[in-house]
Amino acid sequence: MEIRIVDTDGAFDGLEGSWNRLSDKAAPNFFSSFDYVRAAWKHFRSPGDRLYILVLSEGPSVVGIAPFYIGIERYGRWGVPHRTIRWIATWGGDRPRLLVEGNEEMFWKEILCFLERDRHSCEVIDLVEQPVDGPEGRGWSFLAQSGWYWEREPDAIDYYISLEGSWEDYLKGRSSNTRRGWDRRKRRLSSNPGGHEIERISDPEEMREALSRFVDIERESWKAKARIGVGKNERSFLFYEDLLVRAAGKGRAFIYFLKSSGKIIAGEVCFIQQDVVYSLLTTYLPSYAAYSPGILILADLTQHLFGGPYRELDLLGMRDDGTQPGHKAWWATGKRETVHLTGYRVYSRLLPLVVGKRLKRILMRKREGKLD
Repeated sequence: MEIRIVDTDGAFDGLEGSWNRLSDKAAPNFFSSFDYVRAAWKHFRSPGDRLYILVLSEGPSVVGIAPFYIGIERYGRWGVPHRTIRWIATWGGDRPRLLVEGNEEMFWKEILCFLERDRHSCEVIDLVEQPVDGPEGRGWSFLAQSGWYWEREPDAIDYYISLEGSWEDYLKGRSSNTRRGWDRRKRRLSSNPGGHEIERISDPEEMREALSRFVDIERESWKAKARIGVGKNERSFLFYEDLLVRAAGKGRAFIYFLKSSGKIIAGEVCFIQQDVVYSLLTTYLPSYAAYSPGILILADLTQHLFGGPYRELDLLGMRDDGTQPGHKAWWATGKRETVHLTGYRVYSRLLPLVVGKRLKRILMRKREGKLD
């Protein structure tokens, strides 16, 4: 097997065919798809960022892709510069993973061996939202054999809805409070003049206008003040516009609107990868908050997806702050924990930092009674 670096936009674009074929064979992950990664790189990169996609080949066939980039950062009070490898999908993505046909742990070992040889590539590897049980369910202990110093801490918790079975059986599995609250708010909204209805936009020619309508709702919501969401800045808007048009052209994106008396009161932006639907963005008008429009649109979407070709509705991750996000936890059938992994090249300009971190870990373990 051989690893090569793709570090130009032209070579990146040349990977599209191999990338898409690999995506169709690998486990579903929209945030490692070509369309997502290419749009993220186009719209979010900074002038100092360097493309660093690692392509694993076996003979003439591409069997693995690691969608990375390298950024320059500074550490500590002295501003020591260092190079950090990150997922391109860190920009707005969720649980980025390697694309690999076969054993993902094996590909990680190949990558770490390659980085050990390419000693001037980076000093830090920053991997957000990785599966807590490791790429193959055997944990991350293999990282300790790489020659890098690794730190691990809890990251986001991902909630999802299994679409196996029927909507009726799924609904019975929700708590009585969840069912009653949903039914009460749905009846209240239905009693308004004109009732309520759903509009689903999936035509790529209509995506730009639909996204503008979605942003109009965001601007009236709490998201505008918090400066998050699609409309937080022009770069974010152009990214989602580009991504939606790309994905919708392949039948892999749609925008869901909830209307009351003909007025849009909530919206949900969704993407599709194989048999998984990703609920990426939700917004609603605060003047309709008493109806819980975010819950109503999620429930309607879920009901619509049951009986279709989909296996799962992914509600994506949220940081664990000790409280359950009701709008996800109440409706989810399961959750996945993730970890944030940070690797430091031991013999580099960051050696004093690594030594300090190791001493701190030893002292903490000693205080906890884990060392004699």
